[in-house]
Amino acid sequence: MVKMGKVIEIGDVVLRDYSPVSDEAFIFSTWIKSFRDSAFARAVPAPIYDRSQRARIENVLSRKDTYALIATPKGTPELILGYCVGQVPNIIHYVYVKKDYRGNRITPKLFWYLQEWSREHPVLYTHKPAPIWIEKALQEKEELKNFIYDPYALERK
Repeated sequence: MVKMGKVIEIGDVVLRDYSPVSDEAFIFSTWIKSFRDSAFARAVPAPIYDRSQRARIENVLSRKDTYALIATPKGTPELILGYCVGQVPNIIHYVYVKKDYRGNRITPKLFWYLQEWSREHPVLYTHKPAPIWIEKALQEKEELKNFIYDPYALERK
């Protein structure tokens, strides 16, 4: 796994590296549960979904080029507000923000390192972040114009 090696402060939010000891259970449970409600996963029987999604997440987290950024409040590194998991340099596999913190601009802070890259290059994302009408509105924002949905990037090595 790729490590930033330092803590990044963006306003009142701190981005830190993923720690398997403190963060793994949270990432697995929230990713599995939140993606379960997606249009893609609703039709999959629960035993198949749970087993397959867990294996998919394990696969992503085990790759050498995977990154995971954890957003926490300044001064409270153990309280997870959200996270972003992807592959360097330009793939986002999953973003999650706790319900109570949505609307507080946590996601753009998790994307801080991709913003400069996306001015000249595409950033691929492998999971639909929102209903189509919200996604269209996001794509109209200048800073997200080069974000491209590519669900197959998850399967490429």
